[in-house]
Order: sequence, then structure tokens, then C-alpha cells
Amino acid sequence: MIVDKSKIRHLLDLSISEKRTFLNSFDTILSDCDGVVWNFTGPIPDVDQALQLLKHQGKQVAFISNNGMRTMAEYKHKFHQLGLDVQQRDIVHPALTTVRYLKSVKMQDAVYCIGTEIFKDYLRDAGFNVLDGPHEPIPDNRETNGVRVFQEFFTETTSPKVGAVVMDIDVNISLAHLMKAKCYLQRNPDCLLIAGATDYIVPLDTSMDVVGPGYFIEVLERSSGRKALVLGKPGQALADFILDQFNVTRPERTLFVGDMLPQDMGFGTRCGFQKLLMLSGGTTLEMMLAHQKPEELPHYYADSYADFIQLYKEVAEADRKKKKI
Repeated sequence: MIVDKSKIRHLLDLSISEKRTFLNSFDTILSDCDGVVWNFTGPIPDVDQALQLLKHQGKQVAFISNNGMRTMAEYKHKFHQLGLDVQQRDIVHPALTTVRYLKSVKMQDAVYCIGTEIFKDYLRDAGFNVLDGPHEPIPDNRETNGVRVFQEFFTETTSPKVGAVVMDIDVNISLAHLMKAKCYLQRNPDCLLIAGATDYIVPLDTSMDVVGPGYFIEVLERSSGRKALVLGKPGQALADFILDQFNVTRPERTLFVGDMLPQDMGFGTRCGFQKLLMLSGGTTLEMMLAHQKPEELPHYYADSYADFIQLYKEVAEADRKKKKI
């Protein structure tokens, strides 16, 4: 099916009337962080001025990230560097969303986590018994049928009962981790499979990206026969949480801003938000134009948040000229 993308407009290509209508069409901005507010390799020019301008214009701004590799303190520090006073309640962190969910289902059993130490620390701090590892590589002794080493993963009886397998980005992930997770899921039919970030790529900037956790989650889903509950974007569970946390009663008056098509634009569709794709991170214009899933396409796109500065300037100049007439 060929998807018509002619209606997806760059913000600065709108007419003055359309620009004014767009700026008046939303009260709240919910925004991704990496690739939108900043890149892993450094700042995105003029984003600080644009976000300050939006807040000055009365827009409520909050942030939803799939990145569990930073602490909340690090997020707040990065926003402070942009001149923004962002409170913890205005930052949705995948580890804390996972904590909230596990508490809601009254999880008493151990949690096996494939993720960063920061992510696991949030689970531990919430009182969960967190299992991880193995931490040492499995020796390769040039033996035939070396995969037999995983036999003990199925037969060992010393581990506590695992009630949830939680999977997020882990820069040290290995076959051994996936096998541990598979065995825990196989051992307990009621064991939950929970995914944080499902991104297939993690952009460092517009020219570099890293293999994301989405591929590994897919491997685990296929090998275990389980479907993960996604607590990051674009999961339905996160959508329900966001609509409740931010008391969204008119989703059409919320603008969701992101740089990824499946995770960000897909999430915006799921929530019923307006959607703005930024080309400052993981998606190029060519990629957007080639994408064939309409639910993962934006309503508008822009080069970066800096385009809002020009947008407001053009509307203000037009309004001044109109008053002189």
C-alpha cells in the first residue's frame, strides 16, 4: 500500500494562517529527549531558546524518554543546563515506569533484569529482589557442541522464583543473558516479560547509530513464545500511564515531539496526540518519505526545535503588519 505523505508539512512551509492555527492548536508538549532536545554526542543548536520560548508562550512541557541509562538527577542537570527548571514529575523515566507497574501487580518474586546498572538500581531501591548476570564470559574451549554449557541453565535449582523478566538496553548483553531470561520464562508460566525501550536503533547523532534493544527483545519473544508488555514507547501500558499522570482529557490539544517513527510517532498515534517529527536525531526526511505505516507517520515535521523560534517570529511579524493596516 502506498501511503500519501503530501499532507505531512514542514512547519516553516505552512502559510502564516496555518502557522498561527498550528501554534494555537495545542496547550501541552510531550517530548522525547535524545535526538530531539540533545544528542548523545552533544547539544542541538538553539533548542534551549526554543523550549524557553514555548514555555514563555504558555505551553506546558514535559518529557518522555526511552533512555534508562541516565539517572533522574542527570536528566534534571541536563535540563538545568538548557535554562529549564524541570521537575521530576515532568520526566517519564522507563525504569520508574517499570517500578510503578511491578508495584501495581504486587510483585513479590525476584526480578531478572537485562539492563544497565542504573536501571537495576531503581528496581533495587524500590525493594525488588533483582537478579542479573552472568557477568563472566563463558569460556570457549574449542569443544564440539559448546552450547551444551546452557544445559545447566535449565536444570539448576538454586535460583529464587522469578516473577518477571525485565529487558532494557544493556551494552553487555550476550547469548547467556538471553538464555537465562528464556529459562526463567520457561520455568514459570506466570512469569511476566516486560520491555522498556524497544528501539531498534539508538542514534548518537544524525550520522551514527547503535544497535538497539528491540532486536534482542524480538529474539527473546520468538524463542520463548511470549509477547512482551512494553512499558516504554510505543507501548499501550505507557500510553495509559501518560494519559493518567498528565491528566490528559483532550489528547488532540497535546503535541507529541520525537525523532523516531515507530517509537515516537507510533506512540503519539496510540495516545491520540498531534505528532511532530524532528529530523535532528534518528530519522531523515528520506526515511520518513519511504515509511509505509501510516500510524507511524507525523502530522508535521521540522529540522529541530529551533524552527519554533522562526515560526513565532514570522507569526509575530505578520500580526504587527496586520495592526498597522
